[in-house]
Amino acid sequence: MIPYFDAHCDTVTAWDSIEKNPGQLDALRLSAFSPSGQIFAVCYTRDMPGGYAKYLPSLLRQIAASPTLTLCRTGRDIRAAAASGKTAALLAVEGAEHFGCTLDGLQKAHDAGVRSVNLTWNFDNALSGAAMASGSGLTGQGRDFVRAAQGLGVMLDLSHLSEKGFWDVLEIAEKPVYATHSDAYALCPVKRNLTDAQFTALTERGGGAGVNLCADFIGLTRDIDAVAAHIEHFLALGGGKSVFLGTDFDGIDEAPLGLGGAQDMPRLYEALLRRNYPEALVRDVFYDNLVRIMESML
Repeated sequence: MIPYFDAHCDTVTAWDSIEKNPGQLDALRLSAFSPSGQIFAVCYTRDMPGGYAKYLPSLLRQIAASPTLTLCRTGRDIRAAAASGKTAALLAVEGAEHFGCTLDGLQKAHDAGVRSVNLTWNFDNALSGAAMASGSGLTGQGRDFVRAAQGLGVMLDLSHLSEKGFWDVLEIAEKPVYATHSDAYALCPVKRNLTDAQFTALTERGGGAGVNLCADFIGLTRDIDAVAAHIEHFLALGGGKSVFLGTDFDGIDEAPLGLGGAQDMPRLYEALLRRNYPEALVRDVFYDNLVRIMESML
């Protein structure tokens, strides 16, 4: 079977059920892959009713009730999930505004099971500027937050962060960091994508980046071939052990042609094989790279 580990989806805030829904991803579709895993994000928006306090408990309840999902907090948990045939489920927060950008809020989120945090979403906050907003860097509070998160074993997600904030994080980070859903700026020059220098820096520090399936961030022909081109670009930068999948399913308005949801991901797997990449490398992109990187951060 094809392995699959996706670093980012917004399913919990898009649909009432993560078990089965008419959207782009659910637990039922994830169970078709083996081994499999998913990082489920609670995304912050200013107009979200109930926000974090509503969606995190709902996500925890749904994972606990699922016959195929198992909540993971450590690398050992992820490996155990694979051995048992379950889909590894990890909790993420997209925008530290969810818990006030405070160290106490971070600690409580960690205690609740959250293991990945985006410092910002699409606007500036007390920690840093965002890529789609001012572009300013880390604040003093943001620097304290980075150190505290890494001390707790909370993975720092640099997608959505400003470029200046990105470099500020790498300046002080003692563990690897990742960007779960960002594409190659060289192929599609939008602020949410990573420059070659940014991707290379992540790779050199043991982290990596997940390819986002938002058609606006993929650009080019906006189809499977365009997604493969972004993966190939990162591979050409030495990313054989650091590029992975970060689909952003259920958080994107338009997916690339031919990749409308998790059920279509085998098409991308086959597209990479047709480009004469060894299957071991394709499996790395689909599963092993992300798992290895997470083990080093958790």
